[in-house]
This record gives sequence, C-alpha cells and structure tokens, in this order.
Amino acid sequence: MSTTEVSSHRMQIFHPYDAEDIQKIICEARENGLTIKYYGGSFPVSKEGVDIVIKLDNMRRFIFYDPEEQTFTFEGGLTISEVLQSMEYLNYTLELYGIIPDMTVADAVSVGLMGSNGTIAHCLKSCQVIHADGALIDWVWPTPEEVSNRSVNIPTERHFLPTLQTVVCGLGVFGIVSTATFKCIPIHLAQETVFECPLNEMVNNWQQLLNGLYSYMYWYPLLDKVIIKRASSVRLRLGHLQPWWKKCMEVFYWSIHWVVNRASPYLAWYAPSFSKKLSKAQFSLVMKASSCRMQHTFRPQLLISVASYCKGIKWSLPADKLQSVIEDIGIWSKHRFYLCSTPILIAVQTHQAPSHHPYLSPYTERKTCTLWTDWFNSRSITSSYSATMAEFEALLQKNGGRKCWSAGPVYASPLIGQMYPGFRQWCETRTILDPTNMLRSGYVVGDLLVKG
Repeated sequence: MSTTEVSSHRMQIFHPYDAEDIQKIICEARENGLTIKYYGGSFPVSKEGVDIVIKLDNMRRFIFYDPEEQTFTFEGGLTISEVLQSMEYLNYTLELYGIIPDMTVADAVSVGLMGSNGTIAHCLKSCQVIHADGALIDWVWPTPEEVSNRSVNIPTERHFLPTLQTVVCGLGVFGIVSTATFKCIPIHLAQETVFECPLNEMVNNWQQLLNGLYSYMYWYPLLDKVIIKRASSVRLRLGHLQPWWKKCMEVFYWSIHWVVNRASPYLAWYAPSFSKKLSKAQFSLVMKASSCRMQHTFRPQLLISVASYCKGIKWSLPADKLQSVIEDIGIWSKHRFYLCSTPILIAVQTHQAPSHHPYLSPYTERKTCTLWTDWFNSRSITSSYSATMAEFEALLQKNGGRKCWSAGPVYASPLIGQMYPGFRQWCETRTILDPTNMLRSGYVVGDLLVKG
C-alpha cells in the first residue's frame, strides 16, 4: 500500500499488494467518509469524482491449482493472456475462444468479458471479494433454489450472502475482486477457414457457423459482401503450425489494415466520396491477412489490445434478429456513409447463457450474436456524434439488443433498467452491501442508478 496517508483534499491512487492492504484502505476511507473506485489496471476507467482509486496492478500472483476440480485461482491484477499462459503449463485452457480483449481478471469480471463464443461467466466458478465494510468473502453462483428464494424479497433476508450474479457485470460497485477461480478444460488447437460471402446469403450460413468452435464475420455496410471466419477444433499435436514467413505476411497485412482503419473515419468525414473505397481497401487487407492462417493451427484464443477493443461499442442480439438488424443498419448507413467506412464485427455465440446469468448482463437463454463497431470512438469531428450514437443504439435496442459492458465507451443511462431484467435485484443488492454508496464504478462515465 502507498505510504501516503489517505486524504480528502485530493484524489489518490493506491497500488495494494494483497487483500490485507485493500482492507486497510477501505477501513481508512470509511472512517474519513471518502469514496473509492477500483479497477484491475487494463480497462480505461473514469477516475473523476472520487477521493481514492485502487489499482490492482501489483496483485498478479497465481494462487492455487486444484487437479481434482480442475480449477485455477488467480489474483485480480493478472491479465487473461497470463492466465492462459499459466494454464498451458499444465495443458489446460479456458473455454472462451475467438477474439478476446486482454483485460485483467478484475476488469474482465467487473464488465462481464465476452469472447467470440461465450462469456467469462461460463468459465468462472467463484470470486473472493472485499466488501465495502472490509469483509473478505467468497462469492459463488446460486443454486436454482436460491435463485427462486432470493427473487421473492431480497431486502428482508437477515443474513444476506451475495452471489456472482452481482459481481459479474457488477461494474465495480459491489466489492473489490481480490481473486477469481476458473474452471478449465484440456488444451487444444483451432484451425480457421476464411471465405467471402454475398450479404444476402450470410444468414443462410448461420447453422454451419453455430457448429464451429467459434465464428465471426467482418461486415462493411457500404459493401454487399462479408468476410466469414469459422474455426474447428484440432487435437493438440495433429495440426500444422504456421510457417514464419506466413506469420510475417499476416502481421504485415494487419499492420497496413490498422493504419487504414484508424485513418478511415477522418478521411471519410472530410472526403465522403472515399468512404466506399476505404471499405474495399480494408476488405482486401483482411482477406489477405486471413488467408495466411488457412490450413494452419493456432491457440483458440485471439487476444487483442484493450485500447483497441474499448474504443468501440458492443451489443448482444438475438440470433433470429440478425437479418432485421442488418437491413436496418444497411438503410441507416446509406444516409450516414461518412461514418461507416470501418467494419462491424459480428461474432456468433455458440454457447447458451448459464442458468445463473448475472443481473446486469446481455446474456439471454436464446441463441445470440454480438455486434461490435468502432464508428463512435473518441474522435470529436462533429458535435452531433453523441446524438448519432444514441440513434444507432436505439436501432439495436429496437431489435432486442443489450449493451455489453466489456466494450466502451460506457455511459450511465436511464435505459439501463429497461435493458436488463435483473436491474431491480441489482439495485437492491447494491443498497444492502454499500448503503453509504462508498464504492463507485470506475467503468462508466456518470453516476450509476442505484435505486429501482
């Protein structure tokens, strides 16, 4: 813990080394009436409006491995890539595949990290969480009986014990994640196939995509075709690794794509006639880079930088609404083509949501897909961009969409209560665990609603 004493005169950042350090910070904050935000160290958090920020970048230890239960326990400051690397030493991995932002464990749990085929809730078994009163308690998923009992009247429970329904997608306001325990599976490899498809035939390939290990699509709304990537599972020692020269070519094409992708919003804004040409250039580069992976095997997780991931927005949609969403976005993009030169990434969710899904989560019992775009990143070209983003999000919400907290920017909104059926329980639990509202969310811009 920092040697500087807690003070209410200015915001201070602490880097604790263990749960005991965090408990000391919370104790002093309570005695002085100060407010706290915490984060794992990877998510671009909002540090405004509080007295203390706790960053878990020094809590990076591998705690425990249980061979009988096949579980691993890690501290909250470790990144997902480090978690996977630790598991690989014992030939295990997480059942979370495809494109994954490389967040820390604490950040991933707080914002409900989603991969191309599932969620962190699917892999998580328990968390050790420090409450606003300083207590260190193990949180687990509730049994079906507990779910039905708790949904009747949460506030009247005499000895209330919270569950992972609140901490996963809890946005950092239910406690500080000290450690997390994950279920693991035997490690294996993935082999990708890549092809382009006319837009009007994309939905016809849906069932084939669901049968893959993971699948996702690059769609440029200004074009009438889409790039589809589908992966299948391969046994660990049966695949052919990618030659080094093809890896170099893949990196080369993706590097050029990165430059074009970052420049496209600005070029398209100032020269709208180039919007479609910019989309075609990116489409070609993605195909060339992806072709370098064909017929070779890779780890089933493709980790990307959080800075890249969290500058966009991501929504979860019912799979049967995808055709309607595509049609609506297609019409919308024709009138705002200067915003739409970069792609939408559509990921197919091959796993059903867990029966104990979190309160503030986009998971549903239906087959879903996620839609991720960076059209509304942090550029300030136009003062009307926020209204335009709201219009686009209303289009998705109309089709049953729910915002995924694992991509930013994240804004507190009065629509939260309408998006998530568990919002009332989330608010009631929040009030019980932290009646003085000491813990604030570091993952949203603005104040969260804590009253139903």
